[in-house]
Amino acid sequence: MSPTLDTATRLDVISTICQRVLDRAADLEDAAARLLPFPRSVIRADLALAASRLESFAHVTPRLAGRRALGRVALALPGNAILSNPLATIAASHLAGNRTLVRLPRKRRAWAEILHALVGEAAEFVDQGGSRFIDEAMRQSDALMVFGDDAWAREYEKLARTNRTKFIFEGPGKDPFLVLCPSLVDEAAKHAVEASMFNAGQACTSPERFYVVSAAYDDFVERVIDLARARKAGDPGDAETDIGPLDPVVAQRVEAQINDAVAKGAVVVNTGLTKQITVNGEPRTLVPPVVVAGADHRMSVMREETFGPVIAIQRVGSIREALERAEDSPYGLSATAFGRVEGVAERLAQSHGQVFVEETWLSHRRRQPLAPYGGRRGSGWVWEWRDEQFVRRDGPRHNFLEFSTS
Repeated sequence: MSPTLDTATRLDVISTICQRVLDRAADLEDAAARLLPFPRSVIRADLALAASRLESFAHVTPRLAGRRALGRVALALPGNAILSNPLATIAASHLAGNRTLVRLPRKRRAWAEILHALVGEAAEFVDQGGSRFIDEAMRQSDALMVFGDDAWAREYEKLARTNRTKFIFEGPGKDPFLVLCPSLVDEAAKHAVEASMFNAGQACTSPERFYVVSAAYDDFVERVIDLARARKAGDPGDAETDIGPLDPVVAQRVEAQINDAVAKGAVVVNTGLTKQITVNGEPRTLVPPVVVAGADHRMSVMREETFGPVIAIQRVGSIREALERAEDSPYGLSATAFGRVEGVAERLAQSHGQVFVEETWLSHRRRQPLAPYGGRRGSGWVWEWRDEQFVRRDGPRHNFLEFSTS
């Protein structure tokens, strides 16, 4: 599809892709269950989100008025994505009028072919190693968007400066969840378990560290343990599975964080036994939900990304302490607060990309499918040249605006 087509025509292309998703939903679900290591419940929810996101692009076209395409945009998409993230990111680039190149990890080659069939000529899929794709994109593209680890992403600053390639990075999260009001314990616990355990915690915006005021702490811990035990961990092929397995490397990180927490005095409640399984030919490690009570910032489980089904809870003596602990992180993707305390959301917004008050990222995205991406600190940034100055900026951002210019 020519990038010179008008916005209305490009929106028609996105609508066609959306209709394909709707028409082929059952087949796509079966294919994802056959090719990917995720439970059907997660796959089904993601397919529904993909359609909602594509439908929402009809409402953003006025914001592209007077803007023009960057030209050539490269997307290095993550291996834990199913459909909604890839399709929404491709659609944002296409709607802005760019030629779009897409790369998924090679272990997702078969799934990439299915995605390519859905988007047609709206994007070109590239079968390359990750480093080669990024290096070529930094030299040949006007913008590159990557998802991954901030440690290696920082190494591309020199290339971004030298080649003037816009570099959009979506990175890890270590999202705080603050329980500030004892009367909200039941509601907070329910949302905490749902949001942190979705896809076994394999979402960047999953809450990973919990700060609970003393008056609510004991009840919150007890309720979270009960709810975590009710989640069914198992083979993704089982229709009743809530919690699927992790990549073995991630599972090793989870184990190391749990061992460190125990060594430093935390109480760990395991809801089942860890075991090795094979899913669609991939070695995976099943880690049932884990609750870590009595956590604190000496422990890696409160400092480093977990990306697994772990709820680590720290007792705090005041709202002020909860805020100070929430801010004490190298990451700042999103934050959640249960308790409408004056000034809390505004303060958290200074250190985190998005703040959810008495809801979580999961409930928020159901209402707003095209919620902005982006975090602060190591959770995400943009490098670009503006008025002959190389700048770094962070915070919430919409991809259809990042993939265009005024």
